[in-house]
Amino acid sequence: MRKHLLYLFLLSVSICSQAQINTDRVLSIGRNALYFEDYILSIQYFNQVIRVKPYMAEPYFFRAVAKINLEDYQGAEQDCSLALDRNPFLIKAYHCRGIARINQGKYREAVEDFDKGLEFDIENKTLLLCKGISYLQNKEPEAAVANFSVAIEKYPKFTEAYLNRGRAYLDQEDTLSAMSDFEKALRLDKFNPDAYASRGIIFYLQKNYTDALTDYNEAIRLESRRPGYYINRGLVRYHMNDLRGTMSDYDVVIQLDPNNSMAYFNRGLLRAEVGDVNRAIDDFDRVMEFEPDNYMALYNRALLKIEIGQLNGAIKDINEVLKEYPDFHQLYYNRAEIKNRMGDTKGAEKDYTTAMLMERNAGLTQNQKSKNGEDKDKTREKSDKNIRKFNRLVVADSEEEEKRISYRNEIRGKVQNVNFNIDMEPVFLLSYYKKETEVKKIPYFNRELGKLNKSGDLPRPLEITNSELSLSKTQIEQHFASIESWTHRIDSSPDYLSFFARANDFGLIQDYQSAIEDYSRAIDANPDFWFSCFNRANIRYKKMEYEASLTDKAEETDGNPCQIPDTKFEYGLILKDYDRTIQLAPGFCFAWFNRANILVEQKDYRNAIANYTKAIELENDFAEAYFNRGLTFIYLGDNQHGVADLSKAGELGMYIAYNIIKRFGEK
Repeated sequence: MRKHLLYLFLLSVSICSQAQINTDRVLSIGRNALYFEDYILSIQYFNQVIRVKPYMAEPYFFRAVAKINLEDYQGAEQDCSLALDRNPFLIKAYHCRGIARINQGKYREAVEDFDKGLEFDIENKTLLLCKGISYLQNKEPEAAVANFSVAIEKYPKFTEAYLNRGRAYLDQEDTLSAMSDFEKALRLDKFNPDAYASRGIIFYLQKNYTDALTDYNEAIRLESRRPGYYINRGLVRYHMNDLRGTMSDYDVVIQLDPNNSMAYFNRGLLRAEVGDVNRAIDDFDRVMEFEPDNYMALYNRALLKIEIGQLNGAIKDINEVLKEYPDFHQLYYNRAEIKNRMGDTKGAEKDYTTAMLMERNAGLTQNQKSKNGEDKDKTREKSDKNIRKFNRLVVADSEEEEKRISYRNEIRGKVQNVNFNIDMEPVFLLSYYKKETEVKKIPYFNRELGKLNKSGDLPRPLEITNSELSLSKTQIEQHFASIESWTHRIDSSPDYLSFFARANDFGLIQDYQSAIEDYSRAIDANPDFWFSCFNRANIRYKKMEYEASLTDKAEETDGNPCQIPDTKFEYGLILKDYDRTIQLAPGFCFAWFNRANILVEQKDYRNAIANYTKAIELENDFAEAYFNRGLTFIYLGDNQHGVADLSKAGELGMYIAYNIIKRFGEK
């Protein structure tokens, strides 16, 4: 009940039009939240529109997109169906529902959705690609090849179609055709890490480990955050007897993905192989935490416990494995050894006899026994549960390599293309929330902001961040309530801090227009309070960025092209606010940084460099400013200065800079 009242309040304060909510406004705010990845918040806005106008198709569609990003694929499928019930010509809903169905393993139904979308837009390359992926994941490589071939015929430079057709050829064991497609993808895009990784698979299958290693090195050089690349390179290194390198790769996988049970399993085997028994047991313990029914890990842990004399734990593990594999004679030999060492001679003899009889009844020869115990093949697929393969490294099942695909209907944050997309570091904000980064840095500090936080005039401290955290349901409710509280205070005694605080709340719930209006009121009440100018510029930029995304064809309302915002005018307003901030607080380096970012977007690179330079003068360890200035130098063709700045950014903790250095350092 409380939440319902809060929602009603929000609508009455900022969205109401006479007695009825402005659904276009609410839908727009929801799309703001969706664009900026506040999925939970966006769903609540779409819910409001659905309650008032349940006959509209778009709020169901956008809610489905949010649910896909929250991995609620069933809910997303249902919402797309509701959208299509209301508008059967909504192509993007067929696309979205197809993606939701792929992620549920409903490949046939997904193909039907992509086919339906193609009926309305026969040239849609994304639908063609997704249809092919559906066939590929449904283990229909022939149909996948045919579909990708159609896409390639229509779009001869469609890199993703070549890559996926190559994977389909691989499923048909046609390595020659697969290699041809991967090579073509590389000719089209020499900076595509997937192309190198895909070609590396072929080299690996051909036992050409040297070339496979070269390709995986290049894939990792171009994209250092992909765990799968390290897993596969680790396998290549293992076949080359480079145990140290293999171990290093699995260490990286675990750093990138601490819940990767495959990496823990493989590292456990490697640690056991080099005699690091206790840490190998630790790794198998972690596997069991993630996968309590992983009997391969349980058996390996039991053998290691036998080795170090943890006999009680070992026999407990062996007994569990025996429940699943009562016909595996080796388990009885193992238990016989444990019982013998524990003094249970009678029990040991019984288990030993059982194992002997099982071998004899199975008719195993000495050669077969040897083969079962020590196979020359060093790997097994994860789905292979043959207990005799307990000591092999695990590889991902081929059909799981592309297990999850995403619905993407816009491209965000790309400011420049240099053969590939590079994200510049975004503008800095004053926010109550920030994401925790993998590289721990000393928080940025400003003396005047510190005074404001200490004053207690705001409900919580503001932090300087360019990585704002999306809100949880509880936080959303808190800010709805906060808006109500500030509104009561403003009604009785309006002051600039109340407007400023309420504007912060509106910004967090993605109601940018209301936030801008409140920041403007705060500025009118106190023109020298520069925090209002700074935050208004940031909110204007967010609003403009979102509105600009609507000009993308995929974001158009069917049959009604979106109005293109006057970006020149909007940029002017944003720069004016940053200029005023700098006039009032010339030592606030983040205003200089943000202004530089806007100048980059306007392709005024030289003035942008001057602003980044000023920001660095004010804050010597300003990693993000070095990073963005380095990229700006590169845009101007000055790789020498660009690489120097990127090197400094890497030194200050921005590891991604090293990838870019490798791409441009020798140019």
